[in-house]
Amino acid sequence: MATEKAETDRVPITLALSTITYLEKLVRQGTHGTSVPGVARTLIEEGIRLAIKDGLLAIRDNGKTP
Repeated sequence: MATEKAETDRVPITLALSTITYLEKLVRQGTHGTSVPGVARTLIEEGIRLAIKDGLLAIRDNGKTP
């Protein structure tokens, strides 16, 4: 696991109530974080990293500026 801190930024997200309920259960388990935002952050970051590693996500430079 990396020991340096990554640069971060906050973005709002909207989740289904069933997803929030599931995140609350994971908080009670304590396996992925100690708060709903913490668990969500962990799962989102892990999912994105895995999708990139598995080739499911790729950044394509189409010449457009965001």
